[in-house]
Amino acid sequence: MANPVGMGTLNPPPPSNNTVRVRMVDTTSVMSLHAEAFLKPVMPGHEIMSVTTMAFLIENEKLGKKAMFDLGTRKDYWNSPPMTLQRIKDAIPGVRIDKDVTEILQEKGMSLGEIDDIIWSHSHWDHMGSPNLFPHSTNLCYGKGTGVFPGYPHNPTSNLNAEDFEGRKCVEIDCKDLHIGPFPAHDFYGDGSLYLLDTPGHWPGHLCALARTTPNTFLFLGGDICHFSGDFRPSEWIPFPKTVPEAALRGHARKYPMPCPCAFFSDHHPQLHDEEIDPSTVDKEKTAFYRLSTHKHSSYKDPALATITTAKMQQYFDSDPNVLVCLSHDTSLVDLLPTFNDSPEKDLNKWKEQGLKEKCHWGWLGELPRYDNDGNVIGQGYREIPVVEGLWKEGRRVESFD
Repeated sequence: MANPVGMGTLNPPPPSNNTVRVRMVDTTSVMSLHAEAFLKPVMPGHEIMSVTTMAFLIENEKLGKKAMFDLGTRKDYWNSPPMTLQRIKDAIPGVRIDKDVTEILQEKGMSLGEIDDIIWSHSHWDHMGSPNLFPHSTNLCYGKGTGVFPGYPHNPTSNLNAEDFEGRKCVEIDCKDLHIGPFPAHDFYGDGSLYLLDTPGHWPGHLCALARTTPNTFLFLGGDICHFSGDFRPSEWIPFPKTVPEAALRGHARKYPMPCPCAFFSDHHPQLHDEEIDPSTVDKEKTAFYRLSTHKHSSYKDPALATITTAKMQQYFDSDPNVLVCLSHDTSLVDLLPTFNDSPEKDLNKWKEQGLKEKCHWGWLGELPRYDNDGNVIGQGYREIPVVEGLWKEGRRVESFD
């Protein structure tokens, strides 16, 4: 492994013994997505991305404060603003939500009134959830530039729900306090336990969170800084190992030669076939599998800026052995990390001690199709079929939610 760059080389977080407890919530929001909207070039057999959606319960025990970072999708997503519904109809081949995050919290004995703050990574429908179901004592926090205000129905073209904002304190986060690594940052609790980072490109106002889990270790909660871990892995700082850690294949080792050489994947590196770049510049052991999509239907509002932001995250956070990066739609997380749904008493704070970075770092490989020596698809990865097919409403598949 190359020597990591890490935060320590540029604007490290100020020292602090204050930490937050972080628990991961499987929001039960599952989607099938057209890969071309998120990455390029699209590999044969990987035209559809099957994704789950994670949110995070953050607790500052010293201050007696709790926050939710993202809420997944509202269970009754068919009641979203018309702009959002049109986007779903046009671009989402499959979506199902079994429970609202509010239900998950309450089922595990947590009152919604215990949540002091909701922090949106950004204002997309699969992250905003249902703030309106929380009491007015819960603040709603979002990045500078979030819009369009006012919300629907006061503005028919807004993707925001006006009822989410009404009657509660709304806080626009302006990351101007300091810099953490390459990003402007805001010290959310004022004690060094939780930082919000200005991470532009995907959508206006996009925020990531850096949660201090021990005095010297952190979780980087990535929201939609990008949508697939192969967008920034492998890298020159953490290249492919000789073999894939068996745990990263999540109990499905029988599908792969064991021990599984990383050449099983790197020999079919998509950047070697990208017509836009010189294949001689691609080091298949150190070059990220994918680049972010840039066409007019890209999920990224500013693809060039999103590419720069993702590269900065790769260099200064993912390369750091003291930071575990968790994307909202990294499907491997729900398989490799404890969830609040199943084990509400378990948190992620001992991730380094438990060796979870290596498992999570390569877990995305199980999502890729398998090929023969000629590059023909011979099988799917860990998930044989999409997580969900078609639109689901109230537990059943429907042709339309009109």
